[in-house]
Amino acid sequence: MARQYAKAQRAVWTVAGAVTIGALVVACGGGSTDAPLASDGFTQGLAQWKIEQQSTAGTVTATGGVLDIVQPSGATLWFRQKFTGDYEITFSATPVPVTFAGTQFVDRISDLNMFWNAVDPRIASGDPTQNTFDGALNSYNPVTLYYVGYGANGNTTTRLRRNDGTASRPQITGYATPASATADDRAGAMTAATTLVANQPTRVRIVSRAATATDPATLKWYANDALVFSYADPSPYSEGWFALRTTTSHWQIRDFKVNRM
Repeated sequence: MARQYAKAQRAVWTVAGAVTIGALVVACGGGSTDAPLASDGFTQGLAQWKIEQQSTAGTVTATGGVLDIVQPSGATLWFRQKFTGDYEITFSATPVPVTFAGTQFVDRISDLNMFWNAVDPRIASGDPTQNTFDGALNSYNPVTLYYVGYGANGNTTTRLRRNDGTASRPQITGYATPASATADDRAGAMTAATTLVANQPTRVRIVSRAATATDPATLKWYANDALVFSYADPSPYSEGWFALRTTTSHWQIRDFKVNRM
């Protein structure tokens, strides 16, 4: 159930010649009525996904309409299809509190993370699913991609990055609690729309688009119809692959769809 944010506060940041709109402008409409470019209702197994896990104790299943992900450390789930042009990705994600025996993590909810427009320059096709990664975040440093970490670091940060193929993983902006904040968290404190709630679904919408004269944004990222990130990239990543990413968490994903805009 989508949370509503009436008269949400609006803030604007200019970053490297681009505008990032934070804090949660309620979206009006959006989406395509055309047949989806891709979809997964999670009733037919994992054939559309490539799973990379740091720990063999991690589990990923797709049955009964639910992609269930339980991971004691890092994991990445690549969707095998490439997307290009103007498109949007939507899905629902529910954090389930999880306790990992022998660790500090008790009833933890954290890390609804994702890559999109990911391209591996070491592969002729650019297809990162044709390479082998160990599931650790650092292993993806050579890949160019956009990255949102939502409710990451124990649900204390929500950040947008534009990974440039180096270990620096440049951060565009982000929200953070005072204890987790860095100078790059220019969007300010965590809010209701950037924070996970146990057992409550977040409806994610990712928009990848060409800039227009009236709207320079080349990416937009929404949670429950609230616009969390908007960025006008001077050198946009306009095509590539999508992946779900998490660490030390339990997630249930539903209704994955990719539509042409």
